[in-house]
Amino acid sequence: MRTWRVGTISMGVSLVGLGVVLLVSQITEMNLTTILLSWWPLLFIILGAEILFYIYFSRKESSFVKYDLLSILFVGLIGTTGIALVLLTSSGLMDQVRAAVKSEEKTVDLPGFNEKAGKGIQRVVLDSGSYPLTIESGADEKVSIFGTYDERVMEDTSSLLKKREDYLMVERIGDTLYIRFKDLPIQNGLLDSGTMNLKATLIIPAELALEIDGQNTDLVLKPRQLMNDWSVKDSGNVSVFLQNDSDIKIDARGVEELEGPEKSWKMTEVKEKETSDIVKKNGIFNTGKGNHILTVTDTFNVKVHYP
Repeated sequence: MRTWRVGTISMGVSLVGLGVVLLVSQITEMNLTTILLSWWPLLFIILGAEILFYIYFSRKESSFVKYDLLSILFVGLIGTTGIALVLLTSSGLMDQVRAAVKSEEKTVDLPGFNEKAGKGIQRVVLDSGSYPLTIESGADEKVSIFGTYDERVMEDTSSLLKKREDYLMVERIGDTLYIRFKDLPIQNGLLDSGTMNLKATLIIPAELALEIDGQNTDLVLKPRQLMNDWSVKDSGNVSVFLQNDSDIKIDARGVEELEGPEKSWKMTEVKEKETSDIVKKNGIFNTGKGNHILTVTDTFNVKVHYP
């Protein structure tokens, strides 16, 4: 009695086909994934034809059909891999994998902003957005913004932010210049966290008043020779860098932590509400005559750096 082992031929053809695919992809530098997507269905056709062939001829001969389970499992594994690749391709995940492999993370310069404040401008109202920001006073009349941001880009593709309007809104109304940092586009990918790391510096003329809505972000303030009042509210951590000749009074209200040179803060503690156990701090920090005031309200931490 003759024994037919169904699956052996399919496994042999699979190994030969897989070897040919790998060889062609190495020689021609073709995309291996594309070749596999078009080649793997042939395995099921070969295996099905082999089963039908043996069943048909086993009726005419005194033979016994035996299934080679190891070979069939091997063919099935390759087929399952092919199905998985098709599903990944149809769902767009394969494109995500290719993009993640070919992409690289870069630190890119922000499109700069550098303009005169304009005649009649007396104050700047700033919405700092979701990213840490450094703010300095400048000696000239220009409002300037520069910095960097991180992004994951494909080869031969341009940066995500091409002009300042992509991350910044600037508008003048009356005697006020409004500046708002926009949330950057979210990058959805296998290697992306969904957020982008932006670090920017804003320089405003020293004679302009400044009002900052901190949006719970961290701020670094370098007022230098301030010639007007600044105010900050609803920020996270505020670091203030002062000079020896600074003439500033820092008025902190409703702050959880006050840091700086020892015994420089004149502090009082207050309860947030009479029915609440939360205690916050008010404090005054003076340099020089304190002719100009930096007011910090409802902020987690204020740390003064003073020589």
